[in-house]
Amino acid sequence: MESHAKMIDETLCISASYTSELFNVHRNTLAQWVKLGMPKAKAGWYPLKECVEWVIAYRTGSGEDDDEDGESKEPKTDAAKKLRHEARLKEQQAEAAALRNAVAKGEYIRKDEVVSELQRFFTTLKRSMVGYSRKVAMEVAPFVEPDLVRVIEQNITDTTNTVLLQLSVRGVYHAKKGKK
Repeated sequence: MESHAKMIDETLCISASYTSELFNVHRNTLAQWVKLGMPKAKAGWYPLKECVEWVIAYRTGSGEDDDEDGESKEPKTDAAKKLRHEARLKEQQAEAAALRNAVAKGEYIRKDEVVSELQRFFTTLKRSMVGYSRKVAMEVAPFVEPDLVRVIEQNITDTTNTVLLQLSVRGVYHAKKGKK
């Protein structure tokens, strides 16, 4: 009967077959993991404690390659660097594909279309607001004296121009505090 564990240099080690069974991976995966930095005692034998720690760190993306803030440092081996960069590339390709799909579904609008529509809207808004003071003045004219009608119209025009100016400069209107 084959032994699955033995002591090597005072370290409990397990066989390659038992290691692959323990982590539920193929033996070829173990060879790849060794290239990525998984500890190996000698041919066909793996230190149990160190391998468990390494696999946990590998599968969760944390461990010795993280600094004290939890920020990931660059991997130590070329194979690990390649793997990390390939993973980043795949993530960016997936994000780009998601954006293309969103554009195709009409969830995004071209910038020039938005600018054109907003310019048309604000031009219409300005014309409407500028004419508003005249309309209000004509509505109140039968009830007040002509001089007061002109004052009301001018006050509404001045306030409208202030609002439009503030919206065009800062994008936000801040009303002045009323006098007491």
